[in-house]
This record gives sequence, structure tokens and C-alpha cells, in this order.
Amino acid sequence: RMGACNVPGFLRVDDFLKKKFERRGKVVLAEVLAPLIGTRGKRPPLPDPGSVRSLLVIRQHNQMGDMLLAVPAFRGIRKRFPDARVTLLAAEINSGVMRNNPFIDEVITWSKKRNRKNPLAFLRFIRRLREEHFDILIVLNTVSFSVTSMLLGAVSGAAWRAGSNSRPFGTDLTSKYYHLEFPLPGEEELLAMHESEHNLYPLRAIGIEENDLSSVLVPFEWEERECGEFTAAAFGDGPYAVIHPGAGKVKNIWPPERFAEVSGVLLERHGISSVAVRGPVDDIYFARFLDACTSPPQVISCPTVGFLGALMRDAAVSVCNDTGVAHIAGAVGARCAEVFGPTDPHRWKPVSDTVIAVKPDDGIVDSVTTGDVMKVIDGLLARSTVTGAGSG
Repeated sequence: RMGACNVPGFLRVDDFLKKKFERRGKVVLAEVLAPLIGTRGKRPPLPDPGSVRSLLVIRQHNQMGDMLLAVPAFRGIRKRFPDARVTLLAAEINSGVMRNNPFIDEVITWSKKRNRKNPLAFLRFIRRLREEHFDILIVLNTVSFSVTSMLLGAVSGAAWRAGSNSRPFGTDLTSKYYHLEFPLPGEEELLAMHESEHNLYPLRAIGIEENDLSSVLVPFEWEERECGEFTAAAFGDGPYAVIHPGAGKVKNIWPPERFAEVSGVLLERHGISSVAVRGPVDDIYFARFLDACTSPPQVISCPTVGFLGALMRDAAVSVCNDTGVAHIAGAVGARCAEVFGPTDPHRWKPVSDTVIAVKPDDGIVDSVTTGDVMKVIDGLLARSTVTGAGSG
């Protein structure tokens, strides 16, 4: 079973201006509504953690990797509030990566498009939130500030609200909507911090500490079953590699022709066939990859997150760019070579011994050679109980 695979177009100037005015409109609306649904200056203390029965976390980040990097924060929340039912409100595009997560009891999806088109759907959504009678709300944002998330938290009816301070993002709204504003690290402190630590940093204000920065992704049973059926039909009992040559950011894309070279070397040197994964924005680069392949790989387009996680976990090795797919690999314990460009792997690589960064000295992804990647792959294969075999 594959996921939706719609390819977005380029953002036009009028779309950019529309989004800019939309953001400004939200700020104005929030200012107007503050006397009605804000905290009205009240600053009650944090409820006793042992008394908290229902907790809502809102995190609407659209990047899959960003969501998986927040898993340690959810682990810390679970430990701090062990008796609470933890609900996550996430954007539609990203809710799938957190379903079945052991630290989350329920995932609620926020669809901006659906709720805009149907006001009754929006009212039903709000009623459902309020029926939960949340004791605590946490708006977990670090790299950006979402007025929508703050407002959803306000109308949720949560008795006590907290979220990151909005002043670094140019507005003082959070002082009117949160009982506690979480601090954010300064620029110098942030440079030395892994992004999972960044997500945990604000939560220290309510006594949450967590040293385990690893992520977790749990496929559904039907995804496990369908993945097993696919690999059995495509490879039998033989080993395979997963290759994902695309990425959402052009500057992070290693030349697709070199991914094709890696696929060829894996087959010639190790007898490992490849399955290539096409993402929703990969058409041009994926076509270049296929054109350069000497032996055509199996192809999967837009698989579900759990299917891809099971596929990578059971592969002999995976190869991808610095993108969300690498975080899936880290979350399922897959062996993966992650090709970096300008991004710092010390901040953004999954916290996993099985995901190895291939980083050029000059920060230009094109400077990474096929030999650099194969050196990492050979090392990962050597860790297997049987060299070149999948984990099964």
C-alpha cells in the first residue's frame, strides 16, 4: 500500500504574498481574541504531575524529520506525567510518523484545508478537543512560532497552557495566551546542541529531563505484512538495499547518477539488489537516477511511513540524502548511509549508531564521491551477523 504522492508546484509570488498576509491576519486575530480566550494575566503553578490525567501536545511542524526528532521530548513528557493520557495534535501531512508511538496514546489530525472549507467540521473538531478536558496543554515549537497552534491550544479548553516564547519570532502573543512561556536557547548555545536536545530544552521549565535522544517508529501490522509480501516477491530470501535519491531541498541532493553507481557496486561487489523509493517531489531526480542505472532496480512510489520503516529495517543497507527518510532509518534501527551537504550532522543526524553521516569538508554535497559512500556502506555491511544479509 502506497501513500499519497502529489507533487507540489513552485511557490509563485502571489502565493508568497498571500501567505504573508495570512500570517499577519492571524496575528491581528489573535490580538483581538486575547481578552476572550487568553489567560487574562493569570499565572497558576504547574499542576502536580501525579494528578494530571489528560495532556495535549500540539506540534504542527510539516517536516517528517523534525517530528521524529521530537520523540525524545515525548519520552520525557511520558516519564514526567506517567499517569496522563497523552494526545498529540499534528498536521495532516505529518501525523503518520507518530501513530503507534509508545509515548503517545492518541494522534489527532488537524487539516487546515478541510476545516477552512467546512466550518461545521471545524466546530466538530473544537468540540472534540474540549470533550477531552485536558489538564495541561504544551505547544511544542522551537524553530518557528505557529499562531494557529497557539489558538488551537486556547480553544481546546485546557486548564493550564504552556508553550515556547514567541518574542524571538517578533511577537508578544504568548504572554497573553500561555500560563507559562518556555525559554528557548540562544544562538551560540543552539549551535552546540543536537536538534533533539533543542526540542527538550523548553521542557526543562516544567521539570522534564531526558538523556535518551533516540527516536522510535512503529509500523502497523498491515504495513509489516505488506512489506514482507513485497520483499518476498521481489527478492525471495536474498538481501536488498533501499535507495532514496531525492530530497525536499535541492541543496541536499547528491547527484542521482552517483546513487545509480552505488546501486551497481552493491550488486557487483556484494550481490545485493536494490529497491528505489520515489518521494512526492522526486520526479526529476528519480528519472535521472533510473536513466543512469545499469541494472534496473525495483521501484516503490510514495510508500506509507510504516511500510518504508519496515523495508529499511530489514534491508542489508539503505542510502539516502539528508532528509526525513534518514530519520525513519534511525527510528527503526536500519543501517543507513546518509549523504550530507551544507547541514551539520552533529545537529541534524538521527541519534543512532546505525545511521552514518557522509559529510564533505566543504559543505557541498556534490563533493561526496561514490567511494566515500561505499566506504561507509562496506563498514555497515561488516556489522551484519552475516555480511551482506538483511536483518530479517
